[in-house]
Amino acid sequence: MRPVEALYENGLLRPAKPLPLAPGERVSVIVVRHPDPRRWNLGRLAGAATDDLPLAEQGLGEWAKALDTEDHSS
Repeated sequence: MRPVEALYENGLLRPAKPLPLAPGERVSVIVVRHPDPRRWNLGRLAGAATDDLPLAEQGLGEWAKALDTEDHSS
């Protein structure tokens, strides 16, 4: 099992390099999309930065104190 770079064209995945497979050999494929800013909804991302701020700030002080305590006890 290893990652294989491929390009999707006309409904087919085309590997960037030849694969050491026999003709007709069946394989399993997991597709992981590369980040592409053209697919990002920047308006939604910008809104998310402020929507969760109160939630993110809850307990932040206690968390920071706990980390400081761990750092000083080592």
